[in-house]
Amino acid sequence: MLAPPVAAFEPVATIAGKASVRDGDGILFGKVEIRLQGIAAPEDGPGKRQPGGAESTASLRRLVDGAMLVCRLDGTTAGKGNRPVGICYLGSLDIGLHQVRNGHARDCPHFSGGRYAEAEREAQADGKNLAAIYPLPPYCRD
Repeated sequence: MLAPPVAAFEPVATIAGKASVRDGDGILFGKVEIRLQGIAAPEDGPGKRQPGGAESTASLRRLVDGAMLVCRLDGTTAGKGNRPVGICYLGSLDIGLHQVRNGHARDCPHFSGGRYAEAEREAQADGKNLAAIYPLPPYCRD
């Protein structure tokens, strides 16, 4: 289960380096996996394929695979593997925002505080309505 949201994002640690992609909301630095904070993307793993999952993973791969990223970790962990959670940047671009804005992830308001809500509305207005095929996971709801 994901940790509770924080009022304001205050990074407790930073990790940087050449990144690869696990899925639509997971980044790898070697064997260290980072869960993108505040977004939810459809699953694309073995036995967990969800509608939109392959497209979400492919979108993130096109953007960041092999690129140098900086992730500001918030001190929480997510999932069975206790993955560190953070906001990751390609230069000044928040890659979670990129995923939501392009219809490949959803705002997870319980953890984002609504940080990506406007981007999700804009994506839907542009016909990129991930909500039509990927319901917001229960852990994301307020």
